[in-house]
Amino acid sequence: MKKLNIWKRIAAYLLFMNLFIGAISTGPFSAGQKEGNLSVKHMGIGTSLKIGPGAKLFDGGSLSLLADYDKRQMLSMVLQDKDGTLVVIDGGWDIDADHLSEVIQSKGGHVSAWFITHPHSDHAGALLTILNDSSRKITIDHVYYGLADQAWYEKVESSRSSLVTDLRNALGKLPKESLHTVHKGDEFQFGGITGKVLNDPYLLDVTSVNNSSIAYKFFLNGVSILVLGDMGPEAGALLYEQTSVKDLKSDIVQMSHHGQYGVSREVYAAINPTIALWPCPLWLWNNDGGSGIGSGDWKTLETREWMKNIGVKINYCIKDGDQIIH
Repeated sequence: MKKLNIWKRIAAYLLFMNLFIGAISTGPFSAGQKEGNLSVKHMGIGTSLKIGPGAKLFDGGSLSLLADYDKRQMLSMVLQDKDGTLVVIDGGWDIDADHLSEVIQSKGGHVSAWFITHPHSDHAGALLTILNDSSRKITIDHVYYGLADQAWYEKVESSRSSLVTDLRNALGKLPKESLHTVHKGDEFQFGGITGKVLNDPYLLDVTSVNNSSIAYKFFLNGVSILVLGDMGPEAGALLYEQTSVKDLKSDIVQMSHHGQYGVSREVYAAINPTIALWPCPLWLWNNDGGSGIGSGDWKTLETREWMKNIGVKINYCIKDGDQIIH
């Protein structure tokens, strides 16, 4: 009888180990899949990320990655602390301004800080529209950005340089004390939301304005969120070279350049995120140029494979509508 009990214990132990190994080796899954109440220890950060149905990652706060209006790539993100403090990142196209305004108004209508990664229409267009329309009943305390001289935009991207002029004019409607040019190493705090600027704009000769994106690292309830804007591989290489391992490592990453031809796999591996935010529509998610999955010239499928191999546990994508993480 004793021998039988020992073998039962060994069998139970082997079953437990099999289930445990299966749990930790699970591949990435989308936000809509039932992954259970999974707790992930993110190395180098010390935060135990509780993800899955019923989990409260931000302890009363939230991160909203807003959906596009017309199947367009764009970036619009809203952070809210449990005390109601609102921080907005970029905002999307001018046609995304109505939805963004509704979301902000539903959260009280008062934005403590608005951060711009770079002056492209799919990132700063909504802010430009909101600043030019006082009827939207939105107040903005501070705007943070890193713009180069106007002559640089006219040199590297003359066809879209007028947007930068229009943005400067719209920002000029705010009090001077509300406007802030950011620099590498700047730190800030609004309610329970803190953050840091990781770079000055890289003024490069290739995909210039995208590569001039500012990378911001935010913390909400101790969970780190790295925003990369539209950084390409060239800016990503400089960020990797000039940024400490501690500053790069983040629990959540916004996929640069909408998940294709952004920073390199090496940079994402250094970030080592548990959650990836994909500001891309369905056609870009699937690299669908019109003839089905994989028929386009974009690099999204390759990047998705990178993130799977790196160990991302959840992908939130605007192809599925507004993505709200609590």
